[in-house]
Parts: sequence; C-alpha cells; structure tokens
Amino acid sequence: MSKSLRDDLLSLLALQVVDSQIDKARATLAATDNGAAALGLYNTKKKEAEVLRAAATKAQTNQKDAELKLETIETKRKHEEKRLYSGSVTGSRDLENLQKELEMLVRQKDGAEEVVLLAMDAAAEAVAIAENAEKEQLLQASRFKKTRASYEVRHKELTAEFEGLKTPRAAAEREVSDKSLLARYEALRGKKNGGGVACSGIGEDDACGACHTRVNSQSASAARRGEALVFCEHCARILTPLA
Repeated sequence: MSKSLRDDLLSLLALQVVDSQIDKARATLAATDNGAAALGLYNTKKKEAEVLRAAATKAQTNQKDAELKLETIETKRKHEEKRLYSGSVTGSRDLENLQKELEMLVRQKDGAEEVVLLAMDAAAEAVAIAENAEKEQLLQASRFKKTRASYEVRHKELTAEFEGLKTPRAAAEREVSDKSLLARYEALRGKKNGGGVACSGIGEDDACGACHTRVNSQSASAARRGEALVFCEHCARILTPLA
C-alpha cells in the first residue's frame, strides 16, 4: 500500500531529527579545539627560544674572548714586570721604555677588566632570557599535547556517534516513499545554513517551528493535516504535521 502525503511528511520530519543530530555532532567536532592554534604558538615560541639561545651562546663567546684578552694582557704585564725587577734591563732608556710599556699594560688591563665585567653581565642576562624562553616553549608543548589528547578523545566519541546514526538515518530515509519529496528535502538542506534544517513541524499557533514566523491560517491548516505540500512563507522550509 502506498503511503499518504501525511505519512511521508511525518517520515520526513523523523529523518530531519536524525539529520539534525548528525549536523549537531559535526558542528561540535568542527568547534572542538584540535590544537592547531596551540601548535602554531609552540612553533613560534620554539623559533624565539632558538634565536635567544643563539644570542646567549654568542654573549658567552664574547665573554670568553674578553677573558682571554685580559689573560693575555695580564700575562704580558707580569712578564714585563719581572724583567723590570730582574736586573736584566740596565740602560736608562731601556728602563724608561719598559716602565712606559708596563703603564700601558696596566691601562689595557683596567680597560679589559671593565669589558669582561660588561660581557659577564650581558651573558648572564642573555642566558636568563634564553632559559625563560625555553621554559615557555616547554609549557606550550605541554598545552598542545593536552589539547590534542582531548581532541582525539572527542573525535573518537563523535565519530562513533556518526557511525551509530548511519543505520537509523538510512531507515528513516527509506520510510519516505515519495522520492521527489525526498529530493526536495535534500536540495533544501544544501541551501540552508541553519544546521541544514529543511523541514519543520507547524504548531497550533500557525508558526513555523524553524523560523517561528506565522503563516496564513489556510496553509497552516493544510500543513497540520498533511493534505498538501506547504512551504513556509518566510524561510521556504517544508511544513509538516507534528504527529
């Protein structure tokens, strides 16, 4: 026995209920944080940490170079001072030149010591900044892992929900005997942005259940009884009986 239009409209409404559940699950998955933003921030922090670590390494190298220069000057100063007091230099001009050399080395030493102190401060600051950046990188890595793990769990749950709705969806679709009506429904779902809602029951208040706009009483009555294919005057959805 062929089904009446009213029966098909009720079946269509049942199909819409299942499709709305599927749409809701899909929307939930799409809105679930998959960790992409956290991963992007991690990569940014990683690059920043690498740049800052390179700067810290350079600052430490500068410190070592300054210390080596100071050590070289001090070694030479001690050597010249030893010559001065060893008695190996006896000429007055040679002694005068040696004394001037020592004075110059003392000035160089004072300058080199200041450079070393500045280099030590710069290196310490650069290392501290790099270490802080590396800690931030590790924290962001942890945040990404947690977000991704949470997403994987939710993805698994929603995928199972999708799979579980396939059978009732297919069964509900089979209940609609008028395939042209089903085709109209699918076409409307493709056009609608509001969750893919293509049909809606009409209440006793003559209002569309989807957009809540009242339709003319004659059309509303025909839709409630399932006597004719009626579309909402405002949103163009198929209006169906509620039961």
